[in-house]
Amino acid sequence: MRFTPYLTCFASLAATAIGAWNNFTDLRPVLAPRYDVNKNSNMMPIKNISLYYTLGNSIDPLNSINIDLLTKKPAILLEAMGSVRQVACTSDGLTITFNGTSAFNRALAIWPLYDTFYLVTNGLEGCDAQGQRGLYEVTFLIWEDVINTVIARVTKRNLASVTDSMHVTFSHVQGTMQNSTRNITFDEPGINFASNFSLPKDQEIFSQAPSFTAIAQDGYLSDAAIVRGFFSYDVPSAQLQNLWFDIDAAFIGDLSVIFNLSAPLDNNNYLFSPGEFFPSAIHVPEAFNLKPTLRWAVGADVGAVGPIYHNSNITTEINDGHAHIDFVNADNSHAVGWSPRLASAVETAEAATGHASPFIDFTIELALDVMDGLYNTTGGITARPQFVNELNVAQSQTRVRKANRMIWPRNVTCTNGFELRSAFNFSVNAYVTGSWEKTLYNTTVPIADECYRF
Repeated sequence: MRFTPYLTCFASLAATAIGAWNNFTDLRPVLAPRYDVNKNSNMMPIKNISLYYTLGNSIDPLNSINIDLLTKKPAILLEAMGSVRQVACTSDGLTITFNGTSAFNRALAIWPLYDTFYLVTNGLEGCDAQGQRGLYEVTFLIWEDVINTVIARVTKRNLASVTDSMHVTFSHVQGTMQNSTRNITFDEPGINFASNFSLPKDQEIFSQAPSFTAIAQDGYLSDAAIVRGFFSYDVPSAQLQNLWFDIDAAFIGDLSVIFNLSAPLDNNNYLFSPGEFFPSAIHVPEAFNLKPTLRWAVGADVGAVGPIYHNSNITTEINDGHAHIDFVNADNSHAVGWSPRLASAVETAEAATGHASPFIDFTIELALDVMDGLYNTTGGITARPQFVNELNVAQSQTRVRKANRMIWPRNVTCTNGFELRSAFNFSVNAYVTGSWEKTLYNTTVPIADECYRF
């Protein structure tokens, strides 16, 4: 998560937290839909091949990862050949047995035409660890026509050494629901994750001795996200050609904070982060590792020329947040939806000119590692609902910096009391660490402008 520099006071927080997500450790190779095992053409070595991965035994294209490779030399996907009856591995070779003489003869007519080519296994032959593919460069072929078998002498290769370019697509299904516990979840399969937690009642979340404390009377936060995306990587130049993610998000934030200032306080920005949630990484050995992270933070902009005792309560619900993040070209990044539903309440027992404006930050971050460290990048989005409260006391001679979200003219003039102006601000920012940051969405909605007499 990325924050503007803060004069920050942190406090420990014991939060009840629950994380939920798909377990991507069960990601395994399956045959890509583009292949028909009955086609003899799959016996022909080619440089464009597709490696397909999905959760469990499903072959649902909406719950999958597809890797298209341009290889340095032609390759054959053994699982795409329906005429192969058995593949067995030895320390220096692959033994391929065909289900008939005609298939054996086709291979005999084609494969010797190539000086060398790659054979790709899918982990079911015992050649590699379960769920992993193997890439083998053929150096010599031994044909045994009596048993319709070819023995390929091979050298094992890693993915980076055989690839010129790699194109990876993440797919997903959209759909959200909210259950009776207010926890947001997704009711359909896909690359999705969620978390929720509660703040303990009457917990001090930040302070500045000796004159300022902020107490969270109540706090409940719940979120869920679905991700799909695409990236292409050029291996010889070690350059990322394309990388984008579409993120569908929903969250609920319910926060009640008491601000207690017993003396003047310079304008400060306070922040507390109760922790991070790490769903299981999406990992295809030798190809990439995608690590999602969910973060929550509670903060406030606070400053006053004198004592303040102020309670702010904000409840925000977002059910339709959609963001497109282009890591390579920030100008292509945008957001749609993000229509907040808001409930708020304030209570001020003691007032001075100043402001006390709590906010909640929700961040979805994605860290991508390509080919075991050949390329790394991190980026994401942060959504921030903020309840902006500005207090102005009549005949006050001293001012502090106003909350910068106040953009509309005053409606009241207080001569014997204080004015409370409240607004709801909501913003969505996207970023790529070390590269760019951009505001995708920002709106301010006036809530109240009232005069309260002493």
